[in-house]
Amino acid sequence: MGTDYSPLSEAVLRYTGLRVEREFPFHPTREWRFDFAIPQAHVAIEVEGGLWNGGRHFRPEGWKRDTEKYNEAAACGWLVIRTTPA
Repeated sequence: MGTDYSPLSEAVLRYTGLRVEREFPFHPTREWRFDFAIPQAHVAIEVEGGLWNGGRHFRPEGWKRDTEKYNEAAACGWLVIRTTPA
């Protein structure tokens, strides 16, 4: 967890004044984390890397867990943007 200092994060900060956080915990009772989050705006970015390397996101159980996480995030007021690493 912590502030992300990548070029994209620097651009977000420069143009919006909002900080991007890495591995941001968002749920009050579960240990879920977003890959990246802008907490002040309730915007999260999830990088779906498993689709490219055959990781857990590609398997049915992983897909099911991710769906539960994203649905709970929406119920908590978050906008989740899903993207690929490429």
